[in-house]
Amino acid sequence: MNLNVVTLLVSVIALVTSAWLAWSQLTSSRKSTVLAMILEGFRDTRSDDYLEAIEYVLYRLPMEHPQPVAYLQLPEEARRKIQRVGLFYNDLGKLVAHGLVDESLIIGAYGGSLLRAWTLLAPYVYLERQEHQRIPMRYFEDLAWRVSSRRPETVYSELGLHALPPRDAA
Repeated sequence: MNLNVVTLLVSVIALVTSAWLAWSQLTSSRKSTVLAMILEGFRDTRSDDYLEAIEYVLYRLPMEHPQPVAYLQLPEEARRKIQRVGLFYNDLGKLVAHGLVDESLIIGAYGGSLLRAWTLLAPYVYLERQEHQRIPMRYFEDLAWRVSSRRPETVYSELGLHALPPRDAA
């Protein structure tokens, strides 16, 4: 009888250990995949194409098209740049909304420009939604709401980031 109990106990310990190792490996694999995606996103925001698009959205769009229309009605260049920025932030919003990425990472990295981009693009996006009865850039909108509720400065403070201002040149 004692041999059966010992055998059962060893089997249960082996099962629990195997389950724990499988869970650890799955978690590690998931983190690696998400990290690769985030690093690709960081790299993408340094491309000339993205930098031109975000500059256009933040500084030129309101001047060139002050009267908002559904963004698909804009000239090709404007439409392409809006989609470049909007879909990038929309993809980040998907990762945050589904819990794949901690929102503090995205808010800390992109918060200011993301919120400003949404503020400028929202009229064009909402008109697009009305005109075509669909909901483009919904995750981008949610992410912008998260940034408006939790500013980048708050994230920096929560993380305990330090400041090191320049010294006076003497």
